[in-house]
Formats: sequence, structure tokens, C-alpha cells
Amino acid sequence: MYRIAIVTTDIKRDWASQRLLAAIRTRASGDTVDPISFGMKIQGKLDIRSKGISAGTYDAFIVRAFNRQGEIDYQYEIFQIMEQQGKLVINSMAGLSMAESKAQTSYCLGLAGLPVPRTIVTQDIKEALDALKRFGQAVTKPLYGSFGVGIEKVDHKNGEELLRNSLNKDGLIYLQEYIPNQGRDIRAFVVGDKIPAAMYRIAHKGQWKTNVFQGSSCQPCRLSPALKELCMEAVRVVGLEYTGIDIIEGPNGPVILELNGAPAWHGLESTINRDISEDIIEHVIHMLKTGRPARQPAKLPLKEPARDR
Repeated sequence: MYRIAIVTTDIKRDWASQRLLAAIRTRASGDTVDPISFGMKIQGKLDIRSKGISAGTYDAFIVRAFNRQGEIDYQYEIFQIMEQQGKLVINSMAGLSMAESKAQTSYCLGLAGLPVPRTIVTQDIKEALDALKRFGQAVTKPLYGSFGVGIEKVDHKNGEELLRNSLNKDGLIYLQEYIPNQGRDIRAFVVGDKIPAAMYRIAHKGQWKTNVFQGSSCQPCRLSPALKELCMEAVRVVGLEYTGIDIIEGPNGPVILELNGAPAWHGLESTINRDISEDIIEHVIHMLKTGRPARQPAKLPLKEPARDR
């Protein structure tokens, strides 16, 4: 029987990890491990342990969160080392790192020829204001963040104040053109080579944010073949085994906003009445049985990005 660990800081507060653990225990052996508990010994050979238990006793790790009370870089390196030793870690550390950084994600998707909003990342307020003038309306986001927290729509009226606030708070400005839309976006959930579910996230009347955490409503969405292929191409570029992909339908077609390396799915699950955690665990077990390694970010050709219009 396979032994699979969920890497999380607090299972009691982590709904997604609870769901994954329940799904594991219907077909394998499951535990939770706090990433702050991992240590290593190098005495002729490498020994990585968590609370006295060898990491080698686990067949796979599903990384949901690192513990900010400890050293995040070290926790990342622990799982990176285990990957190098042939342990299955999902999502891969390289894929998780890329998805965590909106700048890397946007750049690599654009380099691969996939549709993304015009974007600028800068530490210079003048450069940001010049971009805002070109964009007309734009959205500023924390470079690292989730749940729609810290996202603001900016224009020539409120732009300078909000952009300066972003620069003071985060040390840089991540600015994307605002894509006109119908007040909704799409969250497509990819597991392996399948898309078990997708939904529309619909902003409340008078609002523009569509994050479920921000109170949007949800409806099932049937993806077209073209949108399915777009999702799968994005997954291959970023290198994720399971992810939620956010897509907005703009006047010139669909545009990818971001991919999530440790997505939640409670809004999706309640909308389509499907246990997404079972899809994820079934995929992990299939990978263990077949010996397939976790996806890594694609090695993209070095070419000049499209010129800003």
C-alpha cells in the first residue's frame, strides 16, 4: 500500500488538505507532515526525517503549504533534494516556484505564444505610470499572493496613489492591462492530462473581482475544445500536475490570468458536485504505479517577446 503525505502547516484549518487526506485513506495510507519539522543529517549518506520518521518511508508528497514560522527557502530545498533522489513531489518545486511568481508565469506563457494580458513589472514609478497611460485601465497585484487579496483596478484618476502604495508596500509594481469582460472569468481545474471540472466565477453586481474568496457566485462551465487545449498548453509550460487556471474572455478572445500551484476548489466542488480531491489522489497513485515523474516547467526557446503595442 502506498504511503502519501500531505505537506501542510495546520490540517484543522486547511480544508483542501482535509479533503485530500480523506481521499488518500480510501485507497492508500495517508499522513500530514508540517514542513517545519523536516531536518537533515549528512553522515556519509543523507538522511531526511520529520519528527523521527524517515522521509524515505513515504512514496509521495503533496505540497500544500510551507511554514512561515521556519525558513521557507530551506523547506523548499528539502523537497527539491527529495525530488533529486527520485521521490514523487507534487507539484514539483520548480513548477510550484513558477506558479507562485506571477511575473515568471506571465513571461513564460507569453514566451510560449499563449495569450496573456500586457504586463509590466517594475521598481520605477515613472515606468509604471507610463504603462498605465498606454493601458488606460489596469490591474495591480502583489507579485506573490492569492484569494484576490491586494488586487486593485487603477486608471488615470487613482493610478498614481495606488501604484505608489504598491511600490512602498511590495518594493515593486506588477501591472496588467484590464481586460474588458462580462463580469466573469473561468476557473478550469486540470489534473494530469484531464480537466475534470470548470466553472464561471461571476462578480457581484457593481463589483469586478471574481475570486470566490471575495464573494463571487459560481456556475458550471463547459469548456470548448480550444479552451481545453489552451489550458493543457499552459500546464505544460508552467509544469504542474494539478492546478486551477484562471481565464478571462476578452473582446479579442480568451486570455490566461494565472495558474495556481496549490489551488483550492471548494467553490468548484460545491458548484459541480464532484469530489476533486479524488481526481487528484487517483492521479498521484497512477503516477506511482507507472513511475511517471512530476512535470517540470518547459524549456522554452529563447526568442524575443512580442513588442508592446
